[in-house]
Amino acid sequence: MLRVLIIEDEASGVELARSTLEGAGLACSCERVASEAAFREALGRSPDLILSDAQVAGLDGWDALAIVQAECPGTPFIFIAADADPEAIQRAKQLGAAGFMAKADIAALAEIVRAALRQRIPLTPLEQERRKSEWNADASSTAVYLLERQAVLDRVLEDEDRSALSSILRRHPPVPVALLMIGNSSVRERFVRLLENANIAIECATSTPDALARLEATTHALLFTERLELVQAARQLHAGSATHIVFIDVNGEVGARTALRMGANDCVSTETAGEEFWAHLTTARRIASLAASLQLALTDNRILSTIDELTRCGSRRFFDHEFPREVERALRLRHSLALVMCDIDHFKQVNDRHGHEVGDEVLKEFAERLTQGLRVGEDWVARVGGEEFAIVLPEVAGAAACGVAERLCEHVREKPFVTARGPLAVTASFGVACLEATLAGQRPSPRAIFRAADVALYGSKRAGRNRVTAARSIEDLED
Repeated sequence: MLRVLIIEDEASGVELARSTLEGAGLACSCERVASEAAFREALGRSPDLILSDAQVAGLDGWDALAIVQAECPGTPFIFIAADADPEAIQRAKQLGAAGFMAKADIAALAEIVRAALRQRIPLTPLEQERRKSEWNADASSTAVYLLERQAVLDRVLEDEDRSALSSILRRHPPVPVALLMIGNSSVRERFVRLLENANIAIECATSTPDALARLEATTHALLFTERLELVQAARQLHAGSATHIVFIDVNGEVGARTALRMGANDCVSTETAGEEFWAHLTTARRIASLAASLQLALTDNRILSTIDELTRCGSRRFFDHEFPREVERALRLRHSLALVMCDIDHFKQVNDRHGHEVGDEVLKEFAERLTQGLRVGEDWVARVGGEEFAIVLPEVAGAAACGVAERLCEHVREKPFVTARGPLAVTASFGVACLEATLAGQRPSPRAIFRAADVALYGSKRAGRNRVTAARSIEDLED
């Protein structure tokens, strides 16, 4: 399908161009802009063709042509003006326009467009890769984010009981890490021994640049140094690079007041002994442990708000937050989007006959079978109810979306589920609702799409379960 960007004041002009192109067999989607800001934003969506009135109140057509020549010179630019002035035609040709025509000759638009597309200069491989990267940057990142959260969880639970996500909340905070940048070797060795005895992990930097690089790369709970320039520089890094900075006042030459003014949290002497020093160290360790606990809690909260504890799919909260963004993205980029709702058939009977432990096993394997049948990093699954799941398929619609649902339906029923009570036959019902890229002027809400898919799901259940039902028409998506 041809993606056409049109610079035009009146919506009627856009409709005329669209109907003319489609009447000549050129299927297209049209986006109208009337300001420079909107035009530059639309260029980022890589249109195949640009049509422009020579004079638009918010954006002069000649200025728009200059922008295109500078930013995407391979995109054909055609003027559709009130009249075909010979001087304007010559100027457009000299400036690199692909065509110039009068509105009265609109019937010839399709022929001019075809000629422009045939003569379009192909992008170099480097330009193609850049366009692809820019396009992908605006494409769905939700599935990738979900995979990243799951990877974090896998690392967190590497040495834990993997049967329950909430086990991460029972972990002890990690051992605080102290970074030492102490030039005097005897002083450094003394502090290393004391910190090791206090159960504080240690890293040693060899220079101020090395210390700053380590602080940039990893958050350290403590920093011990006798260099005021490092104290100052560390405080210029992002918040949390060093939670607690301890300045070591060699020979008492600097003084606590100066050290604190330069950004240190504490000042100690090189005489690492006595109750005063241990009081300093106890305070530092307490602060370090608190910082580690807070960081752990933040990580736990991010994971728990993203991933369902039992099935490791997205959570209902994650779905409610991300699905509207998927819909908005699809509408803005004029892409297709499908939502598949599915539900395990007679799941209550599984719990009643075999117990909730077996029910949990079925839910986990069901989620795994759904995920295995999807595109990694593009499609994503969320558990939105007890045994109800939502599957989001970016850039998929119509028969293709139903085909995915049929494949998943078959994948669920093709072999028994493995449970503690033995093999168990399981089936599921599916409902599909699609947002088509070709919908002109339609802006269905995420709630309406969800409801349409849910209605289709219950249509499958009423028809006997273990099947796929598609929402009947676009009306199913209206609020």
